[in-house]
Amino acid sequence: MKQSQFLYLGILDLVLISGLAAVFGLAVLGTSPIVLIGIAGLGAILAGTISELSLGPITLSWRYLVGLSYVTFALMWPAIYAPDIVAGTASRQDLFLFVVTTIGAFSLAFYGIDIARGGHHFFVQQNVERVIGL
Repeated sequence: MKQSQFLYLGILDLVLISGLAAVFGLAVLGTSPIVLIGIAGLGAILAGTISELSLGPITLSWRYLVGLSYVTFALMWPAIYAPDIVAGTASRQDLFLFVVTTIGAFSLAFYGIDIARGGHHFFVQQNVERVIGL
């Protein structure tokens, strides 16, 4: 996989948000899962278009942006069911789906953390050299 392909993943995330907002209204943009998808999408777009992002004294590699993208997307799945569980109104089906999505989210989080740490298990070829400093 090439680094620049994360751009398309980020665009897909933002298109998904746009579709959900078109179908369910703008109020959906304030929910936790949608915010997490937005963060994941922006992280993936940045990871696919720049090699480093400098924010004052902090420099973020594209690998950290990929990690941010995948970990926030992984958190989105359990966040769908967590409010009902915390409120105590979750059905057995909600509890089951929470457990299943949490287990599935671990695989996405593992992928993101592995890429952020240098890709020991998953290899992504860097092919973008653009650096942005703010």
